[in-house]
Amino acid sequence: MAGTITFSEKNKGWTGFYDYLPDAMCRLNNRFFMVKNGQLHLANDKDNPIRNNFFGVQYDSRITTVFNENPNDDKIFKTLVEQSNKPWSAVVKTNLTNSTLKKEEFTQRESRQFAHFRKSEDATNLKGGASQGVGVIISSSSTVITFGNVSPTVSIGDGLYQLNGGNEELIGTITAKSNTTITVNAITTTPVNGYFCFSKKNIRIEGAELRGYFMEVELTNDDVDKVELFGIEANAVKSHI
Repeated sequence: MAGTITFSEKNKGWTGFYDYLPDAMCRLNNRFFMVKNGQLHLANDKDNPIRNNFFGVQYDSRITTVFNENPNDDKIFKTLVEQSNKPWSAVVKTNLTNSTLKKEEFTQRESRQFAHFRKSEDATNLKGGASQGVGVIISSSSTVITFGNVSPTVSIGDGLYQLNGGNEELIGTITAKSNTTITVNAITTTPVNGYFCFSKKNIRIEGAELRGYFMEVELTNDDVDKVELFGIEANAVKSHI
């Protein structure tokens, strides 16, 4: 994708990557100007309170980094701490799992933004408390599926799946249940008598732990005013599986 990169003579390296692509750039009287479609744009204009707006387009700030302490150990990642005056949303992934954190899920503790990691959002990972076996389909009629017994841990709002060979097929979202029947909101995949079924809860809340030997974090901030980020920290414990 086309964009702009910056080089620092002081640091002797490439220091930034930008989505915008001006037609021309120049420096005049210690100020930096860009031209796009015949319009002149002054970079770092102190009189303009709106940040990350270039040529009328509002952009987000993004930073990607990797936590790789003790790379020989698998770890369970617990918390993320941002040394920032405002929270940044985060997309996190390890060699085994992935998840996200929203800006509103951070709480400010003194000069830091603090959040607990949610569970893995990998829908194929059935570890943790997100999945519950239901049993073999005995019969179905419309949106009602009958089983020999329905576990009390199956809840309204869970997704009901059937196993077709090695494939997980969503039947529908559970709207009602009894000791032997489950009702779904609509049939996404036709239930087949004899197929084994299981329910799956919100994996972000009750899924597998966020674990792996490293963690990549992509931070994003969409504020239009000044935001400062000094550093980030992650708390992790060794996995003993």
